[in-house]
Amino acid sequence: MFSSNLMRGFQNVTENENEPLGEVERKFYQTLIWYFEQRPTGFYNQFGLMKDQLIELNKNLKESSDASDTLAHALNRLTFAGVIVAGIGVLVAGGHLLIEALKYMNGR
Repeated sequence: MFSSNLMRGFQNVTENENEPLGEVERKFYQTLIWYFEQRPTGFYNQFGLMKDQLIELNKNLKESSDASDTLAHALNRLTFAGVIVAGIGVLVAGGHLLIEALKYMNGR
């Protein structure tokens, strides 16, 4: 079932029966192109909307990737600081153990 706009376009194509077939075909395709460009919810309009949504999605993915990189960098720094603190703690505990061992040996 065709809409009235498309039917009007077909009437324009078939007005002159003496036109060569190539000219009728050209007008037919021009009418189809015009119809699909004018339709607000047409097939190509849906692709346009999908394209816009994909562009927005790519932008959001880029932003989230950048945020993820920033978070990973901050977590790496925090982990490095934790390793340094833990290393100092092991050294202090080792020093304390050494002092206690020396006290025990000297007390005998």
